[in-house]
Amino acid sequence: MARERVSQAEEWQAWAQRYDVEGGLRTFESGLTLKVFLGAVFIGLLMMPGSIYLTLVAGQSGAGAAPWVAVILFTELARRSFTTARRQELYILLGLTGAAVGSGIHYRAYPFVWYAYFINTPQAQSYEIADKIPYWVAPAKDAVAIAERSLLHMDWFWPIVIFLIMKLLAEVRYISASYFLFRLTADLERLPYPLAPIHAQGATALAETTGRGETWRWRVFSIGSMAGLFWGFFYIGIPSLTGVMMSTPIQILKIPFIDFTPSIESFAPSGMFALWTDFGLILQGFVLPFPIIISEFASAMFTQFILNPQILYRYEILHQWRPGLDMRGTKLFNDLDFWLSFDMGKSFSFAAVGLAASIPIMLSLRQSKQQQAGARGSLQTPPGRGDFPIWLMGGLWVVSMVVYVWIVHRMVPNFPVSFLIGFAFLYTPLHSYINARTFGVLGRPLFVLPYIHQATFILSRYEEIDIWFVHLPDEDYGAGTQHWRVLELTGTTFTSDVLGRALMVPLLIVATIVVWHFIWQIAPIPSSQYPFAQTWWPLYATDECLWKTSLRDGNSQMLQAIRGDYVSAGFTSSLAIYGFLWMAKLPSMWFYGIVGGIGQDPGMMVPRVIGALIGRFYMIKQFGLKRWFMYNPVLAAGFTCGVGLVGMATVAIALVSKAVIVKPF
Repeated sequence: MARERVSQAEEWQAWAQRYDVEGGLRTFESGLTLKVFLGAVFIGLLMMPGSIYLTLVAGQSGAGAAPWVAVILFTELARRSFTTARRQELYILLGLTGAAVGSGIHYRAYPFVWYAYFINTPQAQSYEIADKIPYWVAPAKDAVAIAERSLLHMDWFWPIVIFLIMKLLAEVRYISASYFLFRLTADLERLPYPLAPIHAQGATALAETTGRGETWRWRVFSIGSMAGLFWGFFYIGIPSLTGVMMSTPIQILKIPFIDFTPSIESFAPSGMFALWTDFGLILQGFVLPFPIIISEFASAMFTQFILNPQILYRYEILHQWRPGLDMRGTKLFNDLDFWLSFDMGKSFSFAAVGLAASIPIMLSLRQSKQQQAGARGSLQTPPGRGDFPIWLMGGLWVVSMVVYVWIVHRMVPNFPVSFLIGFAFLYTPLHSYINARTFGVLGRPLFVLPYIHQATFILSRYEEIDIWFVHLPDEDYGAGTQHWRVLELTGTTFTSDVLGRALMVPLLIVATIVVWHFIWQIAPIPSSQYPFAQTWWPLYATDECLWKTSLRDGNSQMLQAIRGDYVSAGFTSSLAIYGFLWMAKLPSMWFYGIVGGIGQDPGMMVPRVIGALIGRFYMIKQFGLKRWFMYNPVLAAGFTCGVGLVGMATVAIALVSKAVIVKPF
């Protein structure tokens, strides 16, 4: 029997339907109340230190825990107060709390501490860029603020002021542009946004827990939370608590991985294998599509045990590798020899496949939208949704983008302003509109041009390094359109969401800087107190130096590493794999798994593979397909909550111990 070819749109929408909820609301209420705002501030700011601490210790922020903690506490208080929690309130609570905890990583305080470290690294000294970092990025390397590890110092005045201005403009641009595109794609073109119901499910389903009966979600969440508490204490708690009392923390499992690369060099020279020890990643294997996880792992195993040692190393393509190198050294030299260029070709193939897939989707939808029945199909808005004048939002985006381009031009006056204008008013609108449509059909972006910053700098022939510290106005607002669709599905007014963001952002900026200040005070970052940062930040520093000096003399190590023949090999081989799978009528998920795993370390994928196998061959048989796909997102959220609580507790203990001053009698 011949296999029937399935389009990417049909494939991903079928996968999304496993998590779908029925229908959507057409009556709207405000989700922002005083108790919601105070709850989001309390939970968000309480768990933000733990999220930052987990990122530095284990590389996993645990930011997904905070919204669920807030919702569980909110619903439990509602039950005990004999009131109900509306789904609109719960969705706003989820969004504000998630933003509060995630701000610890996404906001600029992280680069503040990073560049305070980077400016004094041997890499920055040897590449002669330590004294060329602009004043609006970080103070001088011998500044008092860096020596005292303090963000609450006047040395950070200009970096913080520039950040505040840029953050305000970014918020205005993102809200206005994503809303404008939502009106075009959801209201006018009636795109389905298949993954939006998944995001709406949390608030929609948990609203029922305020009833008298206990639901299965609470039980599943509790099981996940207890597992997360146990694993978090074992993996995070013991090293963190012993680090408070000892100079070297006790790690029962080495964080973040156990490096087997030197052990396999006898039979797989130039191959690498580092087993990721955060087995919380098993729960990712429960949720992600099974074909992607398995094909990605198989492809990575082939790369490190056959392709690298038997072909690339034997024919001296990987010529810088030497015996005795660990995983970080092996990865660095292999990337410079081959994989950096090959990965560029892979990335271009993803962009080409995404664009090729999106064009027929757009054309077919344009032809069929006139035949579809429904309430939407014009720019007329449903009553009570809390919409804004579309001309106002478009105007806000134009004004904020003009101001942003002017500021960037003042910061780097010698960089050609034509490139800034091209990014702001040509590339960004086109890129955002294409991805808004693909989110409306597939729930994910398809059109992403890789290494566009690097290509721009090469074409501009600009040799100074200050441009590398500027965020160019090449933004993608397409993903933000899905948020407005989720607001619509939960019956939440748009005005309450925007007002909640406006109230929360100033608090988050201040809180983020203060929290990073105190965590920096605990110990230098990186250091043995922060194993993940100690492992990876030196490698990140080397990568940053290679890129930032790539145009200095036109003959840098990074430019020499980018070879057109290897880029072409990555591009053509990836497209050949896609063509073969297309002719075999296999799902496109296999393409993203196979090509995505080429060149990667299979050790980091082992926990996800374990989770995928357990879910596929045990959990589904035990609970059934439908029930298991209802359980696993809630289970994963509970586990993340447990780990996040451990992180929050350990950072509190570390901060208290730092505050204790011992004086002699």
